[in-house]
Amino acid sequence: MTELSAFREYALANKMELEAILSEIYTELVRGQDGFAMFDGGAHKGYHTLRMLALPGCERVIAVEADPAMASRLEEILQRDAPGDERVVLVKKALQRDPSVRSIPWRSSSSHQGRSSIVSGNTGRPTIWHGNQEMEYREITEVEAATIDDIVGADGPPLGFMKPDLEGADLHALFGARDTLARYRPVVAFENSVHAPEVHGFTVGEAAAYFHGLGYVGVNFVGETMGPDNWFGFFEAWAAPREKVGALGKLINASLARRGFK
Repeated sequence: MTELSAFREYALANKMELEAILSEIYTELVRGQDGFAMFDGGAHKGYHTLRMLALPGCERVIAVEADPAMASRLEEILQRDAPGDERVVLVKKALQRDPSVRSIPWRSSSSHQGRSSIVSGNTGRPTIWHGNQEMEYREITEVEAATIDDIVGADGPPLGFMKPDLEGADLHALFGARDTLARYRPVVAFENSVHAPEVHGFTVGEAAAYFHGLGYVGVNFVGETMGPDNWFGFFEAWAAPREKVGALGKLINASLARRGFK
């Protein structure tokens, strides 16, 4: 099996390959299905939104982008590359765990657009990028907020795959997806920041127990099962229903093999 450290070195040198691997795997996960939805959280410029729309049988893509500047840019891209496609649902809200929260502080980066995020109540580390001298920010604003459960709901097409990429707020948001995960059983790919528990006020043990209680298993990017002792070996990870772990593992191995890993 590929060592995670070797893959980490490869991924840092070839960052868009992570997105390509995600695309390859979710394409295979929904192959042969019909009438499903996909969830692209932190949709940014629509790299995955557009690829999800192109999947045969895809009925809906929920694209969530909270950053006002990026959401406007995404609207322009969708108007250009998917004009009139009513399967896209663009949600301009921040994803978080509490259904009673309807707005939340937001810090938009003017230097690194992809690193904008919600601002937590932890004044010592309000974001995962706190203290990074390369970052430049606009003034903190308030943006609308919602949970994944609120956005997905119970009446839509079955959810085939979820990709939250939320600059450290991924697990925080997934705590607000209990009903969605229990109902639809999608495989999830999420950003796995080592700083997320400190920023958003949970423990790795709580995250692992949450997934376990839903019949989900944490899996790293070389297909190894994750637990509290090895959760943060890499900055991206998977969560899969137990019944789909084997299939996900085969797809991970095939994708890595295409890149020369054994």
